[in-house]
Amino acid sequence: MRGQMYRSHDAFLSWTEARMLAARDLKFRAKLSALLAEKRAAIAAFIEYFYRRVGIAPPVPPTTLALGFMSLFEGVQLAMLSSPADMTLDRPESVLTVFMDSIMRLAHLQAAGQTYY
Repeated sequence: MRGQMYRSHDAFLSWTEARMLAARDLKFRAKLSALLAEKRAAIAAFIEYFYRRVGIAPPVPPTTLALGFMSLFEGVQLAMLSSPADMTLDRPESVLTVFMDSIMRLAHLQAAGQTYY
């Protein structure tokens, strides 16, 4: 299953077209915004769960971290489509893993009372 999420180029192209339509059509933008809010909330719930398990508050609201992750994921997919020679299947997973590992390590450092900058 590893790497499968990056192989659905047709779905991503449709998603990108929906985003472009939302930029031009206010009525459609409202509908897409509602869908995105649901997706962000679902991801934020996982982030909140993680921080509760670690026993600290996240550095920014979980919805902000969710937005960052969603944006990074879409950017990685766009890079794969537009520059496939540069973005081999191992690279997207590496980028996303580093992002998630960084968030988790930061949380563990904060929980241990250590500074991180």
